[in-house]
Amino acid sequence: MEWSIVYSVFCVIIFCNEFVHALDCDIRYEKERRVKIADCKNRGLTVIPQYLPGDINVLDMSLNRLEIIGNNSFVNYRDLQELYLSQNQLSYLSDQSFQGLHKITILDMSRNILNLSKVYSAKLFHPIKNLTKLDIRRNMPQPIDFVTDYNYPDHSFGILTELSFLGIDMMPLPHFGSGFGQMTTLKELHFDSCYLVRLSNETFQRFSSSVEQLTLRNCRLHFVATENNALLPFPNLHVIDFSGTFMHLKYALQLLQPYRNKTITTLNFGRVSDLSIDSKDLPYVLLITADIVKYLKTICVENLDLSENGIVDYEPGSLLSFDHPECLRHISFKGNRFFLLTEKNLNDLNIFFNGAIRLKSLDYSYNTVNYAIKNYVTAYSGVVLPKSLEKIDISYTIANSGPKIFLLVPKNNSFTYLDASYTKVTTFISFMDFRLETFFITGGGYEDSYNLMKQFPNNTLKTIVWKNGNIGGGIRLHGNRLFIYLSSIDSMDISENDIWYFPDGIFKPMPNLTYLSLRLNLLQSIPPQLLDQTKIKMLDVSKNLLTSVSSTIRVWADKMQYLHGMTLILTDNAFECTCDNIDFIRWIQTTKVNLDSRSYKCKLSNGTVIDTLIAYNSLYELFAHCKNKMWLTFASTLLSTCVTFLLLLIAYSKRWKIIFSIYGVIRRVVERKVRKYYQYDVYISYEGDIVIWIKDVLIPKLETEWGLTMCIKDRDFLVGTSLADTEVESIQNSRSIIFLITPEFLSSRDCLFELDRAKYEKRNLERIIVITKDITITNIPIEFSYIWNYAYLVQWPQDQDDLNDIWRKLRLLLTDGFVVKN
Repeated sequence: MEWSIVYSVFCVIIFCNEFVHALDCDIRYEKERRVKIADCKNRGLTVIPQYLPGDINVLDMSLNRLEIIGNNSFVNYRDLQELYLSQNQLSYLSDQSFQGLHKITILDMSRNILNLSKVYSAKLFHPIKNLTKLDIRRNMPQPIDFVTDYNYPDHSFGILTELSFLGIDMMPLPHFGSGFGQMTTLKELHFDSCYLVRLSNETFQRFSSSVEQLTLRNCRLHFVATENNALLPFPNLHVIDFSGTFMHLKYALQLLQPYRNKTITTLNFGRVSDLSIDSKDLPYVLLITADIVKYLKTICVENLDLSENGIVDYEPGSLLSFDHPECLRHISFKGNRFFLLTEKNLNDLNIFFNGAIRLKSLDYSYNTVNYAIKNYVTAYSGVVLPKSLEKIDISYTIANSGPKIFLLVPKNNSFTYLDASYTKVTTFISFMDFRLETFFITGGGYEDSYNLMKQFPNNTLKTIVWKNGNIGGGIRLHGNRLFIYLSSIDSMDISENDIWYFPDGIFKPMPNLTYLSLRLNLLQSIPPQLLDQTKIKMLDVSKNLLTSVSSTIRVWADKMQYLHGMTLILTDNAFECTCDNIDFIRWIQTTKVNLDSRSYKCKLSNGTVIDTLIAYNSLYELFAHCKNKMWLTFASTLLSTCVTFLLLLIAYSKRWKIIFSIYGVIRRVVERKVRKYYQYDVYISYEGDIVIWIKDVLIPKLETEWGLTMCIKDRDFLVGTSLADTEVESIQNSRSIIFLITPEFLSSRDCLFELDRAKYEKRNLERIIVITKDITITNIPIEFSYIWNYAYLVQWPQDQDDLNDIWRKLRLLLTDGFVVKN
């Protein structure tokens, strides 16, 4: 009996840590998929938790610290359909690790250290033989031996006859046994951690012909020798992705022999050639001939990627000669070194673009041609682009010595995206019908870009990226007219432009501006010219020279957040944690604006670098010497403490007259200080015809009879200044605020904005008073629910006999700073 008790206690101790972690798992139900999910990602778990709901359908245990999975680890979760164990440290699985998981269809064990030949067995997979997706990629370490055949455990995998997806590692000389042929429903075959050195005609011989997608990426350790019929076992392939596998483009294209005159969705032969495999027989510098593309040209291919393969030129009747150009949707020649548009291939160009009636994107970026073409004709030539073309990327392309060829964009085109960043070519794009929506001109001079935009009076641009374009110089030359042709823009990136100021009205032509990046400029403050922009949702001013964010910008950002949400990116500026920036330091922690951080580096007046979160948590210690609201807050706190202490003395002492005399002295001293600091005693927030009542009733009582100073916007606000700025400044300079709620108040955005400011300034306000007039308490706006803990409610009576009590209560609140709230 004693041993039983000890054993129970021991079990509780052992599983305590696991149980706490299990409680941290996020349990949710997805209605669309009708599954219950247990999200236990990145919880530091070392075992499978046993205290989750028994009816979960999905368990995500990725990014934990699992090393083994013992017997019967999942028997409590028999309804499990999907199990994710990726990015752990798994090295051992027992034959009964997956016992009870008869309903599971997806198992992901990628990015662990499971050895193919030692871990997997038929007994292991038998309970989960109905799997449709198995991902065990990136488990095998780099082998030492590259000359010995590697036998995959086909007796283990052969039991998984329902698989449609298999992700596995590729060893140097792989041998797949007959068991892999039993996967007759296999559609996708993906290899990773690839150490392949030879792709022979026998490599895939035992696999089922059902495979439609084959991925063999990043086999880079050695040159991969290929045989022409290596893909013959897969006659139904629609996707072939060999990107980053070093086999040379010439040999990669020869693998396409079995697919002559067939349809393939995607051919990705990007960077299958590389300088590391450069040789006399397989030179990296490649001239495309008709013989090299003899199989490719017959295929009806939709997506073709031949990027980064050392192509320096192509013969007529080769690279752009397709039997079925109408099939092409996307084509990439990125990162080569050849002239795409040459006069010797002008006929091929016209035939290709005329036939590519479904082409949507053309990527000719990062092509640097540093040789001259001899004997080309200098006369201008033109090529008409297909109407279907939506996107051209010619960024980082340098070709100064080529022929001058026009690319003509026809009427009724679909061309909406052009990236010409850091481009210098002799090719020109001429628009008969301008519909461009996204334009990248990074690295282009402002004058050329400015002149280009002038050609499009009916501007359709929505997004412009104009980085490193000397816009600072453009501002000095064109002033606030620099963006005059960008009236339709809603997203602008003008970072890295050495901008240190903006003229007034420069953003006025862009009323729909929503996203603005001013990153990596020389701004010492966020430009006040943005205050008139009412649709900004994201502003990036990181990596500038800001020392603070002004009160007007903070008010504007809060208002943008209230209207539609606001993201403000401030990282890597020269912020100062000084007396002048106390409000800014506090704002960072209290604003609802979505900041990229709540802790920015800042410098104290003595040169010490800390961060704004530390400064916020140490306001009184760091800024006790500052003559501002810090002293005021401290004084109010001290006085409240004194009052509490005096009230306790009254309760236990008969010398109450002496105590009240001391209290009166302290109070008068503090009130004199407070009155010197504040400009107004009371700020009134109201809306509608109530102004007459304020003028005839409230003002005579508060100002004339009680001697208080009031801030009334219809009387005290200056004409011509920003209403929001004035409201904020007036609330900051007032001891108390009164919200006069009437039926008109309910629809007033200004009043709700004032409420937000009152919540923000609550530390500095002595009183927040809510007066309801001609309205019931139940109709008070819901936004007021956030201030009831520290606000005072006054219901204005209909009966005139009750007025004296109400005036007495209001006077007590406004003139006696230490009334105990009921």
